[in-house]
Amino acid sequence: MKKHLFYYLLLILGLSCTNETSPDCSLVLCAANDAISLELLVNGENVIANGTYTEENITVTSTPQDNLKVQVFPNTQGTTEGLLEISSFEWERGTYLFTIVLDGDYEFNLEVVFGVTTYPCCGDRLEIRELSSIDAFIAHETYSSFYTVVLN
Repeated sequence: MKKHLFYYLLLILGLSCTNETSPDCSLVLCAANDAISLELLVNGENVIANGTYTEENITVTSTPQDNLKVQVFPNTQGTTEGLLEISSFEWERGTYLFTIVLDGDYEFNLEVVFGVTTYPCCGDRLEIRELSSIDAFIAHETYSSFYTVVLN
């Protein structure tokens, strides 16, 4: 009897997994993902928050070349004090290479791999699948909206 009950339970679980239900998308807030947000640290200090670097002395180029929008937010609230934000409406799924120059003092390259979200409520929105650099240490905490770049 226990054996039949076990198989019956497995059958019910198997059938319930194949019954796809569409999620209630009214309860989902899809995060904006058309930007790369970077916290820049030199000697442990956030050089955006302390005003060392501003939009005027930061240059960002990309390959492939896109119409990039570069913004600096020196007074953010939350787990960091200042962010550099890079965005473009032309980005698509794939790999992008960025060169970031801070007033001639620092130059580093980033490789960013964009993918498309698999969550049905958010549609075909881009998400950062991987962000790396051979020139700087990159840190990212799970569920964080920004990457920390540590420059030497």
